[in-house]
Amino acid sequence: MIEWIGFFISIIILLTVSRINLGISLILGGLTLGLFTLSPITILSTIQKTLTDPSILFLTTAVTLIPIIAGTLQISGQFDKIKENLRVGKRGFLGLSPALLGALPIPGGALFSAPLIEKVGGKIPGETKVGINLWFRHILYFVYPIAPALIISASIANISIYSAIKYLIPFFLLSIFLGYFFFLRKIDGRIDYDKDFDLKALLTPLSVLLAAPIIDISLKNIFKFPFENMPLLIGITVSLILAIIFARNVKSTLIKSIKNMKPWNFTLIMIGIFIFISIFESSGIGGMIAQISPPQIILAIGFGFGLGFITGRINLAASILIPIILSIFGPSSLQSFLFGVTYFSIFLGYIITPIHPCVGLSVEYFETDLTDFLKSMLPPVITGLTVTVIIFLLTV
Repeated sequence: MIEWIGFFISIIILLTVSRINLGISLILGGLTLGLFTLSPITILSTIQKTLTDPSILFLTTAVTLIPIIAGTLQISGQFDKIKENLRVGKRGFLGLSPALLGALPIPGGALFSAPLIEKVGGKIPGETKVGINLWFRHILYFVYPIAPALIISASIANISIYSAIKYLIPFFLLSIFLGYFFFLRKIDGRIDYDKDFDLKALLTPLSVLLAAPIIDISLKNIFKFPFENMPLLIGITVSLILAIIFARNVKSTLIKSIKNMKPWNFTLIMIGIFIFISIFESSGIGGMIAQISPPQIILAIGFGFGLGFITGRINLAASILIPIILSIFGPSSLQSFLFGVTYFSIFLGYIITPIHPCVGLSVEYFETDLTDFLKSMLPPVITGLTVTVIIFLLTV
């Protein structure tokens, strides 16, 4: 009984303290769970083992560098070059511009893509503009190998990023279709540009965004590394170096990027996630939950959507739910489309919850209200959940 009390208290701490700092909430939640289920020596031993695991250290360092890349591209004006030279038509621009700007984590990033949608969208209703901004700026979370949400979720599930992408491709394609059908289908017209197309200006920032995954995949296929996540760190380091090279005032740009992006928060999140998971695995809570044996479909889709909605974060929801699924259904359970079903369900809750900061920022920017936003988002979300249930029944 006391173990259950500790588990529920740790979840409450996760959900409440995460509003202030996600990393600290994960550490406090893990420590609280440990105090109810483990001896102090076991807790310290578990933390020590986690913090000295080379694979975890490589992954943590890699994720810490990603926001610096985003900040450098933003401050040096490279994102603006994508905006000025992305010649793909009106519908294509409204979908691709927020997707590319959302590829890397930028605090308040919804406000960077919102002006582009406002300028090109014209007389489109405000709630539709909010829907476009929210839906498409997160759509690459399914397939972009250095998206932090994807990296962290795959790592928690103990599968490679590229295995995770394989399971997520159907949901990525589904998301594109839903976004087009509900938000872009009725939009027409063309975009008038003030300047001529500049291929070099477009390829420069795109090379930064693509370098890391290309190097990661290439190194993994050519060499055998002693520790997992080393190729990923090398690829992200190269992307950062390229971003710095393309910046004009290197020193000031890098300082501003670090100051604005606060990469140490990402370090703390990674440390918190693995401390929480390690203590959860040692606590025996997983076995106790397994005895209840809730159906996979309820856990993956129902709990996934619910946690995404309640937490407003993919990482936090995955940190809670994925260890539970692994403990009940075994370490190989998420090496299947169950991973895609779980991730997509979390995504759908995350994309619609008012707790998600991008929601509030977008609603405010486009001068609409939350009710109209929810009305525009419910049709694609409900459709997505329905299709997810069908995919689950056919594949899992």
